[in-house]
Amino acid sequence: MREKNKEGKKFQEKKRGGLSLKWCFAVYLPVFALPAVLGTAAIGFGTNDLQDWYRRICREDDVVYLLISYGQMVLIPVWIALCLFAAGALFYYRELRVPFRMLTEAARKISEEQLDFSLEYEKQNELGELCRAFEKMRLALYENNRRIWALLEERKRLNAAFSHEIRTPLTVLGGYVDLLEKYVTGENALQEAALPPEKQMQIFHRMKRNILRLEGYASQMSRIQKLEDVEPQRRNISCKDLALVLRETGELLCRGKRFEFHGETDDERRLFLDAQCVMQVYENLVSNGARYASGSVRVFCQVKDGKLAICVEDDGNGFTGKMLERGMEPFLREETDDSASPDATDPAGHFGMGLYICRVLCEKCGGSLVLENRERGGAATAYFEINSQK
Repeated sequence: MREKNKEGKKFQEKKRGGLSLKWCFAVYLPVFALPAVLGTAAIGFGTNDLQDWYRRICREDDVVYLLISYGQMVLIPVWIALCLFAAGALFYYRELRVPFRMLTEAARKISEEQLDFSLEYEKQNELGELCRAFEKMRLALYENNRRIWALLEERKRLNAAFSHEIRTPLTVLGGYVDLLEKYVTGENALQEAALPPEKQMQIFHRMKRNILRLEGYASQMSRIQKLEDVEPQRRNISCKDLALVLRETGELLCRGKRFEFHGETDDERRLFLDAQCVMQVYENLVSNGARYASGSVRVFCQVKDGKLAICVEDDGNGFTGKMLERGMEPFLREETDDSASPDATDPAGHFGMGLYICRVLCEKCGGSLVLENRERGGAATAYFEINSQK
């Protein structure tokens, strides 16, 4: 689905006084009451005059005279019915035709999954409320489809990145297999060009590393699939307790590097959030910071504007332009040496998944992840929504 909804076409409810449909219809009745009364009187007086005139020239028991006598009994109800019909027709034309047509067209477009339209009806009556309810439903469907579309696009990018990443270890393994077939089991195995045992063991170790890398990629893909189904489990936790846990965890993860924590360790405010998601993001960011830091890692934690902000800053070389632009995409990393030897239990960052996982978890919690370079080095700030308690 393509995003076609324009900002200028957003639904706006225009405030305007109005009557309900029943009272609105009552307004139309007096408009035709006078013509009905005048017409009824005209028919009565007209038929009476016509009777007097006919009686003077003919007999009273004549058929025509009788028809004139009873004609007003038919003409008066017909005239009143015509007046009511005219009132109803005008009421429909002015009050019902437009909203009915709009609702019918909206229902047709929704059934065809065309949600790039806006339903606007100004009058404040029952049909106006129905149109506004329809518009809210359309917006909800549009947002739901947009989220599904974004999820599918994200899945496509993830699958494409995964396919790209496994190509290198598979190519390396294929080359080593061909080499072993040629020099270990082939004709060259009996010649002087045969590979020595030391070289064979080196090849076996490299093949094992690449197999472990493939296992690691598969493990990370499985982890991402589980992340997509995560629903934040929000609980109350004090700002002080969370800050203490963050400081202790940071000190453990940054052994060998100087660690500084700046947070509200004396704040007793209650935060309503998923502490597990916060800790998972925090551990990834601190691990990345410790990996690229020259000597120290600093963490800043604060609550502001309904958001919990956790910034992890290192004194390394900072993010490259590529990482600032695309650092939160899956399998994107600073390392360029594909022959590195991560095993299946290495942190996600070794596979370029750490920042991607952090971004997904932040978005799940109503926040975001921001990467930037500062004077000291690189900094990653995670935001979590904390004011969603119902």
